[in-house]
Amino acid sequence: MAPTLFSTLKKTFTDQGWAYSEVEDQEVILAGFEAQHLKVQIHAQVFAEIGALSVVSESDKSSYSPALRERIAELILRTNQILTVGNFEMFWDEGRVVFRVSNLFPKGEGDSDIIVGMVLATIAEVDRLAPMLNTLFDAEKCTDGELAALSIPLLMETDLESATLPDPTRPEAPMPQENE
Repeated sequence: MAPTLFSTLKKTFTDQGWAYSEVEDQEVILAGFEAQHLKVQIHAQVFAEIGALSVVSESDKSSYSPALRERIAELILRTNQILTVGNFEMFWDEGRVVFRVSNLFPKGEGDSDIIVGMVLATIAEVDRLAPMLNTLFDAEKCTDGELAALSIPLLMETDLESATLPDPTRPEAPMPQENE
């Protein structure tokens, strides 16, 4: 019998030495990874009926401020324009930002190399966006119009030049953390 996508997902995490927990009665696993700027929480969900896997992480920041949400929306829109894999989404009412990468597996069995790439892309992209989001949140606290005057393209250019993405072959690559 061929392995299911969910069994391949769990085996991939186990083989990588990544700690995870399963959500009861669902084909979902939860995991936490220490990245350069923050702890990245992910959930990976299997949609067996269509042979799909989605890996999602939510930013640790959210805002109800219309001005800040507008700047965050511009940031994620501009970021999405340069992404090859996955995309950022925003839940407007709560000002929540998530990164999502999904893949369809034709035979519904999964591929460990692709799954590892999906997880690492999610960690890297959420971690890469974190300093830019921090800058926006800091600018919003100022009273002299810094948020409105902030150039998102310049912010992205500055942060992209200094960004370092995780290298899974090096010991300092993101390491899983036990879920609490």
